[in-house]
Formats: sequence, structure tokens, C-alpha cells
Amino acid sequence: MAITATVQSIGEQAISTNEPILIFFAAGATSAIQDVAIIQDFTTPMTDLTLKPGSLIKIDDQTYTVAYAGDLVQANLTSIGHATMYFTAVPDKPMQNGLYLSPATLPTIKVGSVITYQP
Repeated sequence: MAITATVQSIGEQAISTNEPILIFFAAGATSAIQDVAIIQDFTTPMTDLTLKPGSLIKIDDQTYTVAYAGDLVQANLTSIGHATMYFTAVPDKPMQNGLYLSPATLPTIKVGSVITYQP
């Protein structure tokens, strides 16, 4: 079963062409976090979904495959709606709070974008 979220806001420092990383949090994040994050509102709780290599994440009409899901991803998504998405190859020492996605292309994202998490 897929879980969807809608982008509520995008912080002033949330998107950088130099860093192919997007940081997501659920509503209720502190203002400091909101400056560097994309705030997402889930349509259903994230409790019933486990992301792993081969899972899909769609941002509007852009589809990404999870190449690596760190050990902390599920707990962070479930508790605070947090995920750090890396649009790069998986390094030798990947971040445990990270989702490494393929293709390694930063998506176009806007307020109102729909994110679909598929197991």
C-alpha cells in the first residue's frame, strides 16, 4: 500500500543546486528546521510502510528507486515525518538517516507537489 504526502512549504535554504539532498519533515517542525526543509503533510500515517532497496518514491511525475535505506529511516518517518533524500550514488559509508535514490537527479518540487512512498 502506498502512502502519500503533499508538500506544504519549502524553506528558503531547502534546495541547493550544489547539494543533491532534500530534507523532509512533517508539519510542526521548528522554524529553524523549516528554513532548510521541505514540510510534508501525510494523508495517512507512515506506520504501515517499510522502505527498502527497490521501493519507489514518486515526486509528482518523477519516479525514483530506493538504492539504499538507512537503519534510522523508518523510525524517523514514523515519528516525525523526517527523511533525508540523497540524489547521489550510495557512498562507502552511507548516512543511516538517508534514502539514496536513483536516478541521481534532483527533482523539480513545489508547494502542492505530491510525494508517493511505495514499498
